[in-house]
This record gives sequence, structure tokens and C-alpha cells, in this order.
Amino acid sequence: MTSGKVSVLDIKGLTKTYGAVTAVDNVDLHIDHGEILGLIGPNGSGKSTFFDCSTGLATPDSGSVSLEGSDITNWSLNRIAREGRMLRSFQKTVVFKKLDVEENLVIAGQMFTFPSVLSTFSVGKRSRMRIEGLRKHARELIELTGLGPVAHMAAGNLSGGQQKLIQFASMLMPDPRLIMLDEPMAGINPKLVERVIDTIRYANREMGVSFLIIEHNIDVVTSLCSRAIVLDQGRKLCEGTPAEVIANKQVREAYLGG
Repeated sequence: MTSGKVSVLDIKGLTKTYGAVTAVDNVDLHIDHGEILGLIGPNGSGKSTFFDCSTGLATPDSGSVSLEGSDITNWSLNRIAREGRMLRSFQKTVVFKKLDVEENLVIAGQMFTFPSVLSTFSVGKRSRMRIEGLRKHARELIELTGLGPVAHMAAGNLSGGQQKLIQFASMLMPDPRLIMLDEPMAGINPKLVERVIDTIRYANREMGVSFLIIEHNIDVVTSLCSRAIVLDQGRKLCEGTPAEVIANKQVREAYLGG
């Protein structure tokens, strides 16, 4: 971490046990503003549990989580998401299948734009202006993700990769500071992988969004990330540039099978 700079995310000593199993073991991690950081490791190495403890889905046994200098340790998932500064995806893609792409994005943006549940369903000029603002932003993100040709199709009729793009675009609706992606390339075809990569790069470069990405595809990590961290059996095994990580003998043994 650069001296005097506040990281977008700073995690110290994160630990989580389940009975006799230590799923995450005293892990430190920081993400600088504007950084794309990769988190890799073999299955069962603790990556998803680390995400869960960082984002309020699970409660860590010890350690601290700081978002832009604010301690959010033990905040609930809903509270963290409601703020809109840090959002995460899950391996299972969730969309409103009967609604079209634009409506999916508008609904995703409502929780951050409307000050209360009641105001979401209110009528009048102020409400109409909010909705129109959401629609404008949604259309911009639809073009960015290449979903324009299917924007008015029901989300449930689209491919799994296209639904992942809807989910990703929905996460961009509140202009977050940090997005944490759990295997965003899993199960999608190479053409859509390139689209997701391009969208991440654009959001990082033009919108200032930082990323923490769990990804098994080493080529994707090498292409996207300036730095990568490897977990093995819940512990941080290695940290460095993707090239340094791939060249590490311990990493090859634990993760790459070398």
C-alpha cells in the first residue's frame, strides 16, 4: 500500500473457522483505488468464504474489513449493498427472468436512487425524473455491455452469458467504488468472455471502479489483473504480478498442478 493513501478495501487478519476446519486463516488483503486484483487458488482454498466474510454474508471469527477508511467489519450484506459503494456477485446468476434487460437494470438501480420503499412506488414529477434518470443510465450500460440487440427481450430467454452481463450491468447502476466478482467467466462462451473483459476494463478505466475477481482462468487473470493473490487451504500462499505468481513453484504445486 502506498504510504498516506487510503485503499478502497483494506482487510487485516481475516479468519473464519467451521468446526475443526479453518476456511480462511489470518488473511491480509488490500486493493488500491483503480486496481483490478485477482484472487486465485484451487477448489476449497477459501476464496468464496473470504468473499462471504468480507461482504457481510458470513461473520468472521477475527480480523477487520475497512472500506475507504471506514470500518465495516460485521456489517450485514444488506447494509453493505444498500450503501452501493461495494457490491459482489455470486457464482449463481440471478435475474428477473420475465422482465426485459432494461427493466432489470432499472429495478437494480431503484434501491440506490429512491430514499425509501414508499417513494419507489410514488407518482409525480420527482418520481418520474428519478425513473427517467435510471432508464438513461440503464441504456448507457446496455450499450456498453453489448446487450443493445436484446435489450427488450425477456432476460429468461437469453443465454447464461448474456444473463451474466445483465447482472454485471446491474451492479454498475449505482456507480460503485468496488465490485467483487466470483468466477464471472464460468460457463460462458469465448466471445462473451471477451465482452466481459472489455466491460470490466471500461468500468475500471472510465468509471473508476476497482475490482476483486475470483477467477480460475489464468489467461483472464493475466490479461486483466495488475496483481494476484493465491490462497491455499485458507492461507495466503503468494502475492505478486500474475507472471510472478504463475512462476512461483508453490503455486504450481498447489494450483497449477506443476
